[in-house]
Amino acid sequence: MLVATMWIDLELNLRHPIVVTSAELVVALIAMGWCSMIVKPSAVGFTRFVWTLGVLTLLLHIILAFWLAHGWSHNAAVEHVREVGGFGGGIVVNYLFALIWMADVVWWWINPVSRANRPRWMGWLIHGFLAFVVFNATVIFGPSERRAIYGAMFLALAILGLSRRVEFKKTR
Repeated sequence: MLVATMWIDLELNLRHPIVVTSAELVVALIAMGWCSMIVKPSAVGFTRFVWTLGVLTLLLHIILAFWLAHGWSHNAAVEHVREVGGFGGGIVVNYLFALIWMADVVWWWINPVSRANRPRWMGWLIHGFLAFVVFNATVIFGPSERRAIYGAMFLALAILGLSRRVEFKKTR
């Protein structure tokens, strides 16, 4: 159905169904990856698969957004970011988000031992930045009809993370 929509409705549309759906799928996959990292850190294969699928979906979303929402115009994309977030240069944050997430995935595939043993501050910095961008894209600047759902998702992830931390402290 979505593929048919993509081919039938080729007019530029910032809310094109396939662009919106691909963005929602990216959010679902990154949340699933974080949830897996928190709840079942031993499920490395599954988590790496979801994390990789998430970044591949992000790349597909970027291509679809440039094609179906911005007509392959970087200026149109910058203008959209300016309209939504107040600063067109914020598009650089989107590029940095994609680059950091891709680098993390590539690192995980090329040298999983090195990635697993990275300093704790580096993991916090990477995931903190990714979470900051996703939070802003969904809860702050996202579609008003979904902000509560995305806010609940972040609250659930925070509760999971804190409960995991409490459990970790109890077992020490």
